[in-house]
Amino acid sequence: MQTAVRQLLLGVGEDPEREGLMDTPRRVAKAWLDMTRGYRQECKSAFGTALFHEPIVSEGGSGLVIVRDITFAALSEASLLPFHGRCHIAYVPADGVVLGLSKVARVTKCLAARLQTQQQFADRLVAAVAGETRAAGVAAVVQAVHLDAGPAPAACLSSAAAGCFAEPSCGHLAEFLALLRLGGRAAPPASSFAGAVAEAAQQQQQAQAQQTQQAQQTQQQPGEGPSSSMVAAASTLLLSVGEDPARKGLKGGAARYASWLLGATAGYRMQLPGSAGGSPELAPPTPDDHSPDPSDASSDDMSAELPFYLGMREAEAAAAAPQAAAAAAAAAAVAEPATSSAAAAAVEGLAAGAVQQQGQQQGGGAAGGLLTFTAHFSSQCEHHLLPFYGRLKLAYLPADGGSGSGGGGAHAALLAHVVQMYSRRLQVQERLTHQVADAAMAALGARAVLVVVESAHMCMVARGVEKHASTTLTTAARGAWAADVAQRAAALEALLEPSNGAALPAGAR
Repeated sequence: MQTAVRQLLLGVGEDPEREGLMDTPRRVAKAWLDMTRGYRQECKSAFGTALFHEPIVSEGGSGLVIVRDITFAALSEASLLPFHGRCHIAYVPADGVVLGLSKVARVTKCLAARLQTQQQFADRLVAAVAGETRAAGVAAVVQAVHLDAGPAPAACLSSAAAGCFAEPSCGHLAEFLALLRLGGRAAPPASSFAGAVAEAAQQQQQAQAQQTQQAQQTQQQPGEGPSSSMVAAASTLLLSVGEDPARKGLKGGAARYASWLLGATAGYRMQLPGSAGGSPELAPPTPDDHSPDPSDASSDDMSAELPFYLGMREAEAAAAAPQAAAAAAAAAAVAEPATSSAAAAAVEGLAAGAVQQQGQQQGGGAAGGLLTFTAHFSSQCEHHLLPFYGRLKLAYLPADGGSGSGGGGAHAALLAHVVQMYSRRLQVQERLTHQVADAAMAALGARAVLVVVESAHMCMVARGVEKHASTTLTTAARGAWAADVAQRAAALEALLEPSNGAALPAGAR
């Protein structure tokens, strides 16, 4: 497995011997084994002996038992990338037999740790609980985000039902969905349970066909497609965890993953506008030595907090459309340098906010004339080859001291390009934050720059650590704001104003 990972690193143009990557093959191999541990676990053992008979439940009729907000992470068999979120499981006890509640969470973790589709995961949850409890009915709702859809991951919902929940006339399904709305949360419509399997299968086929087409288009560009050695390396990882790369559902997955990894590192082949010799390194890569490697850590924490991106999606739903439109207009306002088609397409698809001017804020010179920029991004952790994704917010003072309104669109396109160039490579968040700050300072000729990056890391979610509600915040300041603490604080307040685009999700600051 480690040899395969080294081949993937070489395939994207990296040096496996450089500091920061030397231990990556071991870490990636351990991460893959952990994320697929479900193949080597018996689901039945997760239930143990925690079945209890409660006579009062039997006498009381058909009450519901719901275990909600169980966080999970799994691997998509279409892309070999993580998808993560939360699930809600309900059952109607039969003959007063109830299940120890922690066992529902344990079986969820066991079933999640394998390659599958989201609908397959929902179906397996229902089948496992129904088979163990022999309940009168079982239903599951799975909410997750998938990381193969670009800078802003896509939120998906799946559902499955058996027994009385599959009979709408009995009312149990309506009760389940009503109870999921406790606390003001949204619940899926009852119609989502009808034909879920067939619809999910069709969507899966369409997604795979689209990914295969994209991979073929990439391969048509000389030097841009994944090499056969990269595809073989991805197949080796699948074989090593006990999977068959040729099975239905996984067929073509190794090639799609290799193609995706090549696209996710397209930033190495991008350059700043006006630079003739390629993409300059504004600061040499430095290892994240101060961060301990938690590879051996494990946790049974089943936090009910909202997974990061689901919360961000809800907070930004109203602002998403106008921001995307502004980004498209801004991208069209600037002539891009000669880059690979994959890199150009990445810039086109960035969900970036246009540059906005802040009004006069308390703090005088720090915030007066301040301009802001917001972009979603997805990058690749160089320690585990797992994505991290989130939002980058940037504030700056134009060099001329004016509003900069004449260059707002060009500045937005330039900043979007900078974010793409440094996020689409093997990274650590700390380095990314400082690289964007340096590049923005140089490219804009600004008097001051402040960058705030907030992201969720799949190395914290999809393997043994499993801290789903955890986010990481990093900052970098340049120019006048680097030296003046008071001005930097005023700029930070202006940058994080709720009116400045979408606010950071509540509870995640």
